[in-house]
Amino acid sequence: MSRKFTFGFAALILTLLMGMTSTVQAKTNEKARLSNMAELFGLPLNDLSLSRLKRQLESMGLSSYPSYRDGEMSYSLGPEGILGVTNLTVFSNTSGYVRQALLSGVVESNEKRKALGALLEKKYGEPTEGHLNQGIGRSTWLFKDGTLIEFQNSTYDVSIMYVDEHPKVVNRSGKIDVEALSRKNQ
Repeated sequence: MSRKFTFGFAALILTLLMGMTSTVQAKTNEKARLSNMAELFGLPLNDLSLSRLKRQLESMGLSSYPSYRDGEMSYSLGPEGILGVTNLTVFSNTSGYVRQALLSGVVESNEKRKALGALLEKKYGEPTEGHLNQGIGRSTWLFKDGTLIEFQNSTYDVSIMYVDEHPKVVNRSGKIDVEALSRKNQ
């Protein structure tokens, strides 16, 4: 009888260890899926060209308002927006690359505010600075490529600021590349 008990106990321990291993593997896979770069509407923020972002937004059915400021574009994300965030303002440098993108809106629903924080935390993991309490708070995610995301939703005024600290700058040398011109004409 003691051998049956020992065998049954060993089988139980083995089953528990296998279950724990699969749980650890699932958590490891979950961490591996975390994004290690800031993404804006599915596009990497680092050196994101304004033309590429415009194409992406147009494919989503969004078009910009007329703007009277150089390097600034504004979009409406519709009356409901993305979990209540209804505005997008994009700031670019003179070379046509995104410097900042601000998603903002007045979100009165606590559930939507919590869902926004949970969405960012699920995609990027624990914030580098600040904290979220069930998705609500002020947080910053810093990335190795020089981009960051600042999230603020501790009040109804919610904002998500995407920043490329060193956007690409096109240098103009003043020299004419004769070889490139000849290849272009062929």
